[in-house]
Amino acid sequence: MEKILIIRQMGAQKKRITIKYLMLFMLLGFVCNSNAQSITPCLEIDSLQTKYHVYDYISFHFNNNCDEKIYISISLEKKVNGRWQLFAQDIFQRPSVHKVENIIILKGNEIDRRENWKIRKRMYKKGCDNVYRFKYNICKIPYKLFYTEYSNIFYINK
Repeated sequence: MEKILIIRQMGAQKKRITIKYLMLFMLLGFVCNSNAQSITPCLEIDSLQTKYHVYDYISFHFNNNCDEKIYISISLEKKVNGRWQLFAQDIFQRPSVHKVENIIILKGNEIDRRENWKIRKRMYKKGCDNVYRFKYNICKIPYKLFYTEYSNIFYINK
C-alpha cells in the first residue's frame, strides 16, 4: 500500500514539474514575441518586385522610425522541391572573404536608407522555377538575433 502511495506521489510531482516547465516556456515565448513586436512598428522594409532578370540590381529601402539603432543582416533562400533552402548566408559577403557577416546598421530615425545588390548569373538555372526570397535577421545588439522577417517571393528570368 505504501509503495502505491509513493508511486502516485512521484507521478504527481513529475506532472507539477512538467506544468512548471510548460508555463516557463510559454512565458519566455510571450516575452520574446512582445520584444519582437516592439521593434516591428519602428522598422519598415519596402517590398520587392516579383520578377527580375539576371544581372539586375535589387534595391532595398529601409526606414527606422525609432531612436535606437537596428542591425540587419540579409540572407537569400531558394525554393527547392517545395521547401525553402538557404542559398547565401550573407548576400553582401565578398567571395574572397570567408566568415565575415556584413550588417546594415540603421541609425535612430534614419529614413530611406538604400542598399543595392546585383543578381548573380549562378542564381538562374534553366528548367527550374528560380524562386527566391530574402531573409532579414534583425537585432538591436549585433550578432544577437532578435527576430526574422521575410521578403516577398520573387522570380529570376534570363
